[in-house]
Amino acid sequence: MGKTGHADLRLCTGFVPQYREIVQLGGALLEYMVDELGTEETLRKFSDPIWFEAMASAMGFEWQFSGATTVTMRALAEAIRGKEESLGLWIVGGKGNNARTINKVPEELKEPDVTTAKVDSALIQDGYDIYFHAVAWDRSKHWIVINQGMNARNKRARRYHWSWESDGYLNDVVAVAGKPERIVLDIQASDSKENRKTIEDIVHDESPKRIKYKILSLRRRPGQATLTTYFGDVEIQWMPYAFKIPSRINEEALRIAKDAENFLDIVRTPGIGPSTIRGLSFLASLVYGAPASWKDPVKYTYAFGTKAGKPWMVERKEMRKAAEFLRSAVEETKLGVKEKKRAVERLARLVNGDQRARTVIRT
Repeated sequence: MGKTGHADLRLCTGFVPQYREIVQLGGALLEYMVDELGTEETLRKFSDPIWFEAMASAMGFEWQFSGATTVTMRALAEAIRGKEESLGLWIVGGKGNNARTINKVPEELKEPDVTTAKVDSALIQDGYDIYFHAVAWDRSKHWIVINQGMNARNKRARRYHWSWESDGYLNDVVAVAGKPERIVLDIQASDSKENRKTIEDIVHDESPKRIKYKILSLRRRPGQATLTTYFGDVEIQWMPYAFKIPSRINEEALRIAKDAENFLDIVRTPGIGPSTIRGLSFLASLVYGAPASWKDPVKYTYAFGTKAGKPWMVERKEMRKAAEFLRSAVEETKLGVKEKKRAVERLARLVNGDQRARTVIRT
């Protein structure tokens, strides 16, 4: 299990004129994919940030805007509501109270549900506060998680993809379509392995009161306000407020974390948030010489246009026709017709001659 990638997006607000069509097309697409590929491969597709961006673009979103995540996932969940058992696929989550999914997922998925959100908020401190969280799974408990964070300062969003596959919660992240931030504290990266081990040793071996004192005392060290000389070859000349040495540490949470079996259990401890983790990371680096990574892990196609009219306005009628033909392909299969490709070929003939619409076949 582990992270499969993330994408940087611009924050956006406003009405989505083609929402009804997104629900129709998204539901038809999910049914077609499950029938053609099975639920496991369908979920695997959703764990790919590039594929997800292409799918959202096919539904009328500009690839670089936050609504491509929040609206698309909401529409897909709505499209399959009441059909989960027959489809063998479930989607929960969203923004605000809907992001609290711990009581909506099966018992086997509670651990990844909690841990993925903790890692994205506390171990990758890139200035993006998680405000959207969605989980999807099938009967075999294959699962994917999509988190999205908001950076109010630069008015951007960043989306993170997780799946039951990959190399665990602590690894280097494959990132796409991103604009690197000037400063990112990436404690989950492989370059931060020594830093994580030192944090674990500090929490287990020292009293919470002593840890709190040491972290707060870092603020009073002359010449270290920007930590310029302590993080490898990365020259830090400007430090966002959120990344400065913490002024408050949760001493009681540190006391509870002493019984944690490993680093991730420390992170999952209630009350251990980004500020406490950041303070522990600074302490591990400045006092014990165990550096953390300060490198940002960050390193699409239109089918029916976009709601902003670039490169052209959304073709809502064509979206409805595509949904109808995708559904017909699934229905023909249920009637015993093996060659589902015929339905898609009919869709190709329908849009033949319109170069823009033909993109849907390639996508």
